[in-house]
Amino acid sequence: MIVSQNITSVLAQRPLGLVFDIDGTLSPIAPTPDEARLYPGAAEYLRQASQFAHVGIITGRAVADGARIVNVEDLTYVGTHGLEWCQGLPSTHEIELIPEAVPYAQPGQELLDLAENELVPQIPGLIVQRKSVGGTLHYRLASDPEQARATILATLKEPAARLHMHLDEGKRAVEILAPLTINKGKALRRFVEHFGLKGVIFAGDDRTDLYGLLEIEHLRQDGYAAHGIVVQHADTPPALLEHADSVVQGVEAMVDMLQQMMIAIGEEKE
Repeated sequence: MIVSQNITSVLAQRPLGLVFDIDGTLSPIAPTPDEARLYPGAAEYLRQASQFAHVGIITGRAVADGARIVNVEDLTYVGTHGLEWCQGLPSTHEIELIPEAVPYAQPGQELLDLAENELVPQIPGLIVQRKSVGGTLHYRLASDPEQARATILATLKEPAARLHMHLDEGKRAVEILAPLTINKGKALRRFVEHFGLKGVIFAGDDRTDLYGLLEIEHLRQDGYAAHGIVVQHADTPPALLEHADSVVQGVEAMVDMLQQMMIAIGEEKE
C-alpha cells in the first residue's frame, strides 16, 4: 500500500497528531469485548509514531479498557466517546472525567443494573460492558440478534428517558450515553487544540467515528492539514465512506498503512 500524496503532506506538518479508534480499526472485531487484541505489529508502529507525533486513541470503550488493549505508554487515551481522558497509561496517569459528565454517572449505572437484572436472563449471550458513565450492551452473540436489539430498546427506552440518559447504537450493540454534545469529533478537536497541532490524521470504522471524519473536514476549513481514513468492513455505514479521504479494506490494511506512514516519516528525515 502506497501512502497518498495528501497523507504525506499532512505527515510533514509539525506538531502532528495521529488519532485512531480501536475496535475495527487497529483491532479486529472480536466475539466479545474482552477478546479484542491489537493486530500484530500495531503496538510497535504506535510506539514508533509517538516519537515524532502526538498519538491519540479515541474509543467508545472506557479509558482503562482501551488502554488495556493498546498498552502503549506516551499516548493520549480518550474513552467513552470523549468523556474520559488520560495522558498515558492509567496505571501511571490519572483518568480525568470531564465535569459535565459527572451527574450522569449514577443514572448510567442504574440502567446497567436494570439491564443485568432484566435483560441478561432474557437474552443468552448478552454482554453488559460498564463504563464510568453509562456503558454498552453487546448482543452479537445472541441467537437472534435483531430480536435481542428490539428487546433491549423496548426495555430501556422509558427508563432511559426518565433518567435523562440517551440510547445509541453501534455494531450489534446498544450504547447507554450521557445526553451531552460530546462525541469523537469534539474529542478530536480538543486533542488538536490541546497540543497545538498543525496536522492531524484520524482513522475509524464505525458510525460513531463519523463525528471524527466530519471534524476532520471542519479542521481543514479552519486551515489545518487534516486527513480522514475509513477502515471498511462488510457493514460499514455508507455515510462514513462519503466523508472519507482514504478508504482501506480491513484492519490488516490499516496497520499496513500505519507502517507505510512510519516509512514515509523515515524517508522525510533522511
